[in-house]
Amino acid sequence: MTETIEAIIRHLLDSLGDGVIFFDPDDRVRWTNGTFERMRGKVEPVTLLGRSIFDCHPARDRGKVSQILNDLKTGRETIRHHRAKRSGIVAAENEPHYDIFYTAVRDGPEKYLGTAMIIRDIREIKNLQDQVQRSEEKYKDLIERVDSGIFALDIDGRIVYANNGLLKMVGYGLSEMIHRLWTELLEPEERFEAERVFDGLLSGKEGSTLEVCMVHRSGTPIHVLVNLSALEVDQESQSVVRGIVTDITAQKELETERMERERFEGVVEMAGATCHHLNQPLANILVRTQMLLREMDRQDPRYRLLEILESEAVRMANITKKIQNITRYETEPYVEGHSRIVDLERATRKK
Repeated sequence: MTETIEAIIRHLLDSLGDGVIFFDPDDRVRWTNGTFERMRGKVEPVTLLGRSIFDCHPARDRGKVSQILNDLKTGRETIRHHRAKRSGIVAAENEPHYDIFYTAVRDGPEKYLGTAMIIRDIREIKNLQDQVQRSEEKYKDLIERVDSGIFALDIDGRIVYANNGLLKMVGYGLSEMIHRLWTELLEPEERFEAERVFDGLLSGKEGSTLEVCMVHRSGTPIHVLVNLSALEVDQESQSVVRGIVTDITAQKELETERMERERFEGVVEMAGATCHHLNQPLANILVRTQMLLREMDRQDPRYRLLEILESEAVRMANITKKIQNITRYETEPYVEGHSRIVDLERATRKK
């Protein structure tokens, strides 16, 4: 090896990705590495050697730099960090944000030899951070725009995040939702099962989907599907469980309407079949009753009984006719309001 160890160290320092300036105990520049010189770019090629450290900083930063140097010299600090938008010592076109580190250089614990200022160009890091921030903003905007409700819970089951979809769904503002127990949004009879599923997630069980009834601020019930799943703990918000809420009230109403229609159609079919089978014997009863009335003396005590029988048979015939003409499902209270029966007058009335 022909080069001295000092020369090798110099080459090593010149090849570092960070710029380095060394200041003596009097705060004057004694050495700079090649990376720092490259950072200077188009700055006029005047050497910094012998110049004050304060010539290497904007005037607004000098008070802060003076405090940093004092802490390093007295031993209160060994290394300090400073974020600068402009270092004041490199070309303006190359001057994005810089991280600057000040490190005390000592010969043993007592003797202060100076300060090494390390300048790190964080353009790439800032670009990546900006990209991440833009991605997060787009993701957040997407979350806020979806119709489904989305929320996050802490370990106590309290809401730490709720999107606009959920706020619209239940009618509360964000400040009213944060730190609220999520089970308070449910009908009382739904809460035990919801708490059981939540506790299961905390103990390591897989996510689950619940069909429950939430309550709007106005008191209106909302039929929903809630998909709960565990999250890695978010140290910032302490969220451990995510919930996705889908409003199925319209589907439930359609399902109820479909079931009622099917039940109504079944009732009508059964009633029609019953009427069909009743009409023939009922017609025979009417015919024979009317024949007896024509042959019987009006003074006969049985004549009035036959008139009543004829009247009731006619009434039954009218009822079966109405049953066969049912067009919609209309009911009325029956047995002191505890059950309901078909209201024939309304069910057969033309709209």
